[in-house]
Parts: sequence; structure tokens; C-alpha cells
Amino acid sequence: MQTKLTKITDYSQFLTILLLVSISCIPLFIAYNYPSFLNDDSYITLTFSKNIAMGKGFIFNHPPSILGTTSPLFSLIVAWLSIILPKIEIPIIAVFLTAFCWLGINWLFFFFKEEWELNNWQVCILSSIIVCTGWIGFLGMEAYFFAYLLVLTISLFLKKQFFLTGFFSGLLFLTRGEGILLLVVIISMLLFQAWTKRKAIDKFLLNKLFKIGLGISIPILIWSVYAYFTFGSFLTNTLGAKQAQVQSGSFRPFFQRLMSEWMPLWGSSFKLLSFPILNVWWVILFLGFIFVLLHKRNWLILVGWIFFYTLGYSILNVAGYWWYVLPILFVLNIFFGLGIIWILELINKYIKIKKLAFAFSFIMTLFLLFILSKPNYIYWKTYQGDPRGKSYTNLSQWFRENTNSQESIAFIEIGYLGYYTDNRIIDLAGLVLPEIVPHIANGDFSWGFWNYAPDYYIYLPDFDWALASIKENPRFDQEYQEVATLVGPRETNFTIFKRKIP
Repeated sequence: MQTKLTKITDYSQFLTILLLVSISCIPLFIAYNYPSFLNDDSYITLTFSKNIAMGKGFIFNHPPSILGTTSPLFSLIVAWLSIILPKIEIPIIAVFLTAFCWLGINWLFFFFKEEWELNNWQVCILSSIIVCTGWIGFLGMEAYFFAYLLVLTISLFLKKQFFLTGFFSGLLFLTRGEGILLLVVIISMLLFQAWTKRKAIDKFLLNKLFKIGLGISIPILIWSVYAYFTFGSFLTNTLGAKQAQVQSGSFRPFFQRLMSEWMPLWGSSFKLLSFPILNVWWVILFLGFIFVLLHKRNWLILVGWIFFYTLGYSILNVAGYWWYVLPILFVLNIFFGLGIIWILELINKYIKIKKLAFAFSFIMTLFLLFILSKPNYIYWKTYQGDPRGKSYTNLSQWFRENTNSQESIAFIEIGYLGYYTDNRIIDLAGLVLPEIVPHIANGDFSWGFWNYAPDYYIYLPDFDWALASIKENPRFDQEYQEVATLVGPRETNFTIFKRKIP
């Protein structure tokens, strides 16, 4: 009997590994065929990677050093990989790195399945959902790198590896600042557990907290010392810039967009035509939450995480960029998977004919995965990369051919310009120029232009909502002249102006 159970277990293990290997090919296939044009914001981080790899440090092409990327650790990792793989372009490295993180999350659930209270077939369902709901348009950004570290850190905590939990919490914070909120959840859970069991802080709790503190102190202290002497601060400049955008009145805040724009669209492919108010995706997700409350409470750490994440972004009142919602969607899709798992368990419990239960479970799971993956499949078939990519690349090429690297360029979207040129970039959004941020908060996007007096200014009518006053100022025609017109990203063209020589 024992031998038979062992064979069944080995067979289940083999099939699980086979499935994981198979679906791991999907992120790699997508990365291999990925369009040339990444999201413009990706290139802001990759510009820092480019300069770090060249030995120039955290600069945006020209000194001074500035922490103008949200993800310093991701910049460093990509830079390091580009040094050891010099023949591969940095954007390709970034895409494949994030694709490996995407597929790596599935393997984390497999290797830590006992800690997550999963068996092999449950790992298969969650892994399939993670692949089906992939963030194809955001490969090359730090989103999947962050999600991988998030799952790894929680897995180590559940395994009671407290020093490593602290260490990877520090790396999570250096990937994106909100990573520190996971540590808040972890410590809260430890305190709650101690209160429910002993109602006192004892030496065992202090030992755990000490190990976590020791672990996180290593990356945080190293980074803090470096950042203090390099930037004068260990916090990224992007946070202040995103807050200023909301204060200017030109950007909608994160929480407002979350509630009014994004959440109503989630699971839209699961809405019933006859009852559009009923969304099956939300129903199954809710069942997943109930399942966790009743049977798998280790997963509540993810609930705490998205609660603090949403609360933190809402309190900070930052501008709502679409990719800020990805961590929330990641957790909700996992709970959707847990909902499916519970439904399957109930089917197998109450349908006594096992072959019928298996057939029904298999067909239902495939059907739900099909509906879940269909929008992503259509998106992947039609995705051509950032629609601004071609025009921004051509714009950058014009500057490489017609200017020298010491001449400065002013524009409001700086990713492509930063990465594909070596010019000094005057960032009118303030991401890499903190002096501009207070003026943006007051609604003045033009202050940076007049203060820095760039050698070149790129005019695009699309940004008249922020920059129209620059051209309307009588000084502009006196000091600048038109030198080129290039095809723009949409229906309007770029007009390049050059500062007149006094």
C-alpha cells in the first residue's frame, strides 16, 4: 500500500514538473518575440542601467547623480547583467530578466508548496493562472521582478527563515519603496500570533524580530551609506514628482482611478450577458477569500499586503499610473485561483462517482482558464510595443546625428531620449530634476524650461495641457528658432526648436 502511494506521489510530482516546464516556455517565447519598443517609462530605469554599466554611476547621461528611477535594485541588476553579457542589448536583457521572474513565481509555489499549504494539482492551477494573466505590456519594467521577490520573501517567512526574510525584504524595498510594507505585514502577524498564544512578548518573538532586523539591515545599510554620499538621500525622487503631478491638478490620483476606472474593468470577460451586474470573476475570487479564511490562513499575508499597499498609495496621493495596480491584480488573480481550487475540492467531495467528478473538474478548469486567458492572448497577438516607440526612436536618432552630447534637450517624456542619446536631458516632468518638482506642484510645468534654458526644445501639441505657456511666452520666439519637424506618435508632429546663439 505504501509503495502504491509512493508511486502515485512520484507520478503526480512528475506531471507537475512537466506542466511547469511546459508553461515556463510561454514567458520565454513571448520575451523572444517581444516588440522592439518598450514602455517609455521603462527606458528611464534602463538609462540609469546604461550609465552604471559604463562606469558613470547613477546619472541620467550627465552629472550630477540623481535617484530618478523608482527601482534602483532593478537598475543595478540589469547593469550587472549587461556587463557580463556585453553583446546583448540592455532592453533585451530587461525583458528576459522579467520573463524569468514571471515563470519563476510558479516554481516558487512548487518548491515552497508545503509552506503555502498546496499540493501538486493546486500548484498547477495557480501556475496556469499566473501565466494566463501575464503582464505582457510591462515586460522590461520591474513589475515581475518585484512580484518574484514578494512571493520569495513571504515563502521564506512561512518556512521560518527569518534572517533571509529580512534580507529579501530589504531587496524588495530597493526594488520599489512600497516593498517595505510587506515587512509591516510580517511583523504585525508575528505580534498577533504572539498575542493569541501567549499574550506577551517573549524571547522567541524577540529572536525572530532580531533575525529579521539583522537580515534587512545588510542591504538597507549598504544602500543608505551609498545613497547618502551619492544623492544626499536614500529615497527616490520619483515619489515627490508623482505627488506633485496630482497637486498640480493635471493628474488623477491613484485611488480615484482605482475605484472609478480600473476595478470596473477587472474580470470583464466573465460578465454574464443576461446579468451584466454579475461578474463570475469576482464571485470566484470571493470564494477564494472564504476558502483562505476557513482553510489556508497563511495566504492572509497577501490580503494584508494589498491592504497596506492600497492604503499607502492612497495616503501618499500619487498620480495613478496603470502599472501601479499590477500588484493588486496579481494577488486578486491568485485568490481567483484559490477559489477554483475550493470549487474543485467541493466537487470531488460531493460527487461520489470519481471519474465523473474528475471529468467535470477538468472541463470546468479548462473553460475558466480559457476565458481568463483569452483577452491576454488577443492582446499578445496584436501588441506591437509602445505606440510612441517608433517616433521616439526616430526623434532620438535625429539628435544623435545633429547634436553633440553636451547639448541639452527639454521634453516631458524622457525615456527614449535618455536611453538612445547621450545628451543632457531637461526633464520637464521633474523625475530626474528635483528642483522642478515644487513648481509642478503649483501647476507650473514651464519653470524648468526657462530655468535651465535648454539648447533644444521638443514641442508636441499633445502636451499643451502642461507646456502651452512656453511657446506662448514672447521670449520663446526671441530666443528659439525652428530647425526640424518629425512625425509624432499620434496625429501631431514633433517640432524641434534650437536656442539662438546670442
